[in-house]
Amino acid sequence: MNGVSNAEVKAFWEDNPVAAEGIAAEPGTPAFFQAFDALREADDCEPFAFSDYIHGYSTSAGLRVLDVGCGNGYVLKQYARFGASVAGVDLTQTAVDLCKARFEQAGLAGDFRVTDGERLPFDDASFDIACSMGVLHHIEDPRPMIAEMHRVLKPGGRIILMLYYRGSWKYHVVLRLKRLIDPRYRGKSQAEALNMNDGPNCPLALVYSREEARRLLDRFTDHRFELNQLSWRQFLLVPGLDRILRPILPAANRNILARTMGWNLYITATKPK
Repeated sequence: MNGVSNAEVKAFWEDNPVAAEGIAAEPGTPAFFQAFDALREADDCEPFAFSDYIHGYSTSAGLRVLDVGCGNGYVLKQYARFGASVAGVDLTQTAVDLCKARFEQAGLAGDFRVTDGERLPFDDASFDIACSMGVLHHIEDPRPMIAEMHRVLKPGGRIILMLYYRGSWKYHVVLRLKRLIDPRYRGKSQAEALNMNDGPNCPLALVYSREEARRLLDRFTDHRFELNQLSWRQFLLVPGLDRILRPILPAANRNILARTMGWNLYITATKPK
C-alpha cells in the first residue's frame, strides 16, 4: 500500500482538472471544452467512435447512467445527448462545477454531486450503467467504490471502467526511458514516475493487469477487456519520426500495438440478475 489518503488525492485534483494545464482557455468556458474534446478525441487518444463502442452512447436512450469521478462531464454529455438520464459524482467541487457549466452550455440536464464515491447518494438498483473512467487507479483502495457501484446498479446492469494497464508499452518502456534520460524523472522509482504521468505533484497512480482488474470486479460476470492508446510518437521514440511516417502508418489508436500494449485498459462487466 502507498499510504496516500483520499484527502491528498482530492487536494491535487481540486487544483489540477484533467488536461487543464495544457489548454490555454479558461476552464469552464466553451473554448476550454472544445479544446478538451479535441484532445480527447484525437486519433492517438480516444476517438469518439471508439468511446461509443465502449460505452454504447448511441443506444443509451432511456437508460439511467452514473459516472463516478465525472471530471468535466465529457462522458456524461455523450450519454445525455443521445437521450440517457445522467448523474455524476466527483471528489472535487471543481469537477462538479465544470460539469454543470458544460451541461448548461449544451442545454442538457444532469445531476452532479460532490462525494468520495464510497457512499453514493442513490438508491439500490437505480442505474443501468455505472462507469468510472481513469479514476480508480488514483485511489489507494477502490474496492469500496466498486461495491457502491455494484449496489446502485440494477441486476443485469453494466459497469464500465478504464484503468492504466500494467502490461503497457508506456509503463514498461516509456517511463523507464524517462527515468534514464529526462532530468525531471532521474532518480525516481518506477512508482514515482508513474505518479508523475498526471502531473509532477500527483500523489498516486496505479497500474492494473487484466487479472487484477477481474479480481476487483469479482462480483460481476461477463468481463470484457479492451486496450487502447499507444501513439506512434511513444512507440517509435525518435522525435519527429511519427510525423514523417504518418502517411503510411495505420491509425494509432486501434492498430495491433495499441490493442496489445495500450495504456488504457477498458473493462466492461455485468451485475448478475
